[in-house]
Amino acid sequence: MNRNNIDKDRKVTSRAKRVAINSFIILAALGDAYLIWALWPKTCPTGQEKMNNSCVVISSSSNFAISPRPTVSSHTSIPFYRTLAEVPNIPQGIFRYGGSTSFAPLRSPEITAQILQSHPEFKLSYAAPAVVSEPGSGSGIKMLLQGQLSFSQSSRPVKIQEFQEAKTKNFQLEQIPVAIDGVAFYVNPNLSVSRLTVSQIKDIYTGKITNWNQVGGPNLQVTPLSRNPEDGGTPEYIQETVLVNESFTVSVKPYVPDTTTAIQKVFKTPGGISYATASEVCNQSIKPLSIAREANQNFVSPCVGKQVNKIDFAKDVYPLVRRLFVVIKRDGSLDEQAGMGYVNLLLSDEGQQLVNQTGLVPIR
Repeated sequence: MNRNNIDKDRKVTSRAKRVAINSFIILAALGDAYLIWALWPKTCPTGQEKMNNSCVVISSSSNFAISPRPTVSSHTSIPFYRTLAEVPNIPQGIFRYGGSTSFAPLRSPEITAQILQSHPEFKLSYAAPAVVSEPGSGSGIKMLLQGQLSFSQSSRPVKIQEFQEAKTKNFQLEQIPVAIDGVAFYVNPNLSVSRLTVSQIKDIYTGKITNWNQVGGPNLQVTPLSRNPEDGGTPEYIQETVLVNESFTVSVKPYVPDTTTAIQKVFKTPGGISYATASEVCNQSIKPLSIAREANQNFVSPCVGKQVNKIDFAKDVYPLVRRLFVVIKRDGSLDEQAGMGYVNLLLSDEGQQLVNQTGLVPIR
């Protein structure tokens, strides 16, 4: 082979190598581009939401208004302790607290005695509102804003106007959830009705259903009972969540002052119906109702025998589940320290056991 042929073969080989290399680079770039396209976040169509890089349809119920999870208005990290005694920075003195009736089990002599045993100088004193208003979340927050309480207890989130009022008084309100609770509807023990949908409850409390035969029961007048939504967090929660902000029917008035009165009236009234936190209902002589969001869904009872249905509450299977808050006045005072101390006590391992003992569901 002559010199010219050898040089020509070398040039062809070199050109073939360059083509191969360039082709490989182009293919690699195309592969990278595909990966970027495949993995890059895409905008989902209206009514769908991205989950695991796929668009899925988000369904909703038209007859049931689910309240958004209230945001804890705190940037503070809450430390968790094992026992009540291990919780530090518990102030000394007598501290007034009150508010939501849903917290009544946590204000029992047995619970307060255990707290006092772990911190003998931390003395809690329950303070009821003045005669002009009834006990409840709203009246408790109002008392806190007026300086009548060291901290308050609430079964509903703090309202925007309450946050704003606090700012005009040169302090801030902070809400911290400490337990999970469910609202139970109950009727006279002899009534043949054992379950209702959320929409049926709404129709009862807005006056559209007035006889039990409209929901498969006997020919008997419905007698709905309720506490005042302006005072209590539970009736306010029902009005917002179940009634979808419609007004209570006029037949509900006059409002009952407290849960004990409502239970007694329902027990004596054949067509009576009312509601309260499940821990105050399940061990009573009235009849708790199973509830479903829709008629084609499972009906879930708030009680299992005489005990609260904590499993379904914790799973959020029961339709009327909410969180319970301790509301603190952030002003650098001893009251703030007392409120944070109380929160840390309830969120400790031992404190959450106390929450569980009262029939509420531990949040931790």
